[in-house]
Amino acid sequence: MRTRSRHWIWNTMAWVCALAVGPLAAGCDSNETTVDCEVAIIGGGPGGLHTAFRLGSTQGKNVCLIEKESELGGRIHDVPFDEKDPGSPRVGVGGRRVMETQEVLFSLATELGITMEKPALVADLIGARGKYAFAKDDLRSQYQGLLTQQDLSVDYETWLYDVLRKGPGRAGIGSAVDLRSYVRANAGLSGYDFLRDMSRFRADFEYPLDARGYMDYLDEEWDVCCQASYPIGGMSTFIQGMEKKAVESGVRIFKSQAVTHIERSGKGFRYRVRSQADSAAGSTAKNLVVNANRLVVAVSPYWLKQIEGDVANDIKGKSEFQQITSVRVVTITQWWPEAWWQQIKDPSKTSDNNVWRAWTTDLCLNFMEIPQEPYAAAAKVTRTVYDDDIRCVQFWEELAKQGMPKLEAELQAQLNKLFNNNGATMPATVSIPKPLKTYVKVWPDAWHWLGASATLTNADLANWAVQPLSGEEVGLVGEAYYVNRSGWSDGAYKSSLRLLNEKYGLKLPGVATRTQGLQAGAEPSPARRLRSQGGH
Repeated sequence: MRTRSRHWIWNTMAWVCALAVGPLAAGCDSNETTVDCEVAIIGGGPGGLHTAFRLGSTQGKNVCLIEKESELGGRIHDVPFDEKDPGSPRVGVGGRRVMETQEVLFSLATELGITMEKPALVADLIGARGKYAFAKDDLRSQYQGLLTQQDLSVDYETWLYDVLRKGPGRAGIGSAVDLRSYVRANAGLSGYDFLRDMSRFRADFEYPLDARGYMDYLDEEWDVCCQASYPIGGMSTFIQGMEKKAVESGVRIFKSQAVTHIERSGKGFRYRVRSQADSAAGSTAKNLVVNANRLVVAVSPYWLKQIEGDVANDIKGKSEFQQITSVRVVTITQWWPEAWWQQIKDPSKTSDNNVWRAWTTDLCLNFMEIPQEPYAAAAKVTRTVYDDDIRCVQFWEELAKQGMPKLEAELQAQLNKLFNNNGATMPATVSIPKPLKTYVKVWPDAWHWLGASATLTNADLANWAVQPLSGEEVGLVGEAYYVNRSGWSDGAYKSSLRLLNEKYGLKLPGVATRTQGLQAGAEPSPARRLRSQGGH
């Protein structure tokens, strides 16, 4: 009797599949695997994985995570010199550091058994308008018509930011067309140029950003102080640790599955997620259909725009979503036969005088970083290019398409211009060898802001992400939806914590944050006084 029932069910299902279209066809494709979960998480970056990791402790196998790449991490991505050598140090081509006040990450590091290194703070080389110096104030002569500094207890850059953050113009910031207009109106045209050129990040000043959103971010960012720490093994140790614990708790993780549709289900489950298997995963890899009652969408706007289905389309149609701006960034990492940069020094100092960062408006490499932490320094590696100036990002993208010889020749030429006969460093000239390896990574959505003249605040966006669709069991997680921590994985984790606490009943610490900007005359955190002390 039982055998006959199975046979009847099988024949009935075959008949249904033969006639089915649309939602009824789910699971009928022989190249398709269907999985049922209570919670489906789309995206395995730090925010999505953290959500799965935390939910796994109570829901286990009822949690499913779908990721398009062959490994988890998203913008936390570390690369070794030798992929075949498990002992080869892994260096970040995305996120690299944790700042001392980012308690969520330090608590997570302790929980996962991650060891941090704190290298000494050494010299920054800054170039602007043809002049190089180790102190930004030494470059003020390149800018005519700067406002007269009223507070001489700080450097000029810090004073200008004090004007922007605490001056009388802050009260009317909501009427500013964009950040550029606000800065020019309160710091002057030359002040705007000076702040732009002193910053390592060009997009802050060139993209059409909301003035109020950026300054609210800067208020919280100002308190991100002052010592950077680097995990041994790279930032991906956070990803590896969370993945291991999530799997041990029963969470099901599906990699190399690019989600194509997020839609409401006909019956049985509230939602259906469809994904396409990466052909590189092998000929036996099957597409995936995940049925779920609750959804966590942990992909950035750039990638969500490439997903269809009524749920995805409803999110994309929201005004809050449409006001998020993403920043395109290129990083170029190089490994060398020798640490040629160790001879480059600030001649005005007798200790801690090695150059570890250099940035300039004169060259498209924009910003170079030389790892000082012992783990990465042993690899003789540099982040030769870190660029968010859209014109230079396009330049490097196009050059990379022409082949590695042309790319490396241009990098060599720009490094020679940066470090030879610049009038600031000693020795006056250095010999730069040919690199052993060059790795180019383009991030179409490295970090996010609210766009110009936004009709909501950073706090409004974070609140909306917890419940983006009224009456639906859908939440958004990621740095893109928590822009008060723009550019930091800290934002992804805090976004995850908000959702877990408010929608899943967890009581995890770490999400207390300033929801409004400083008022005129208010004082910043006493821990940090100078602009140069922060991580951004």
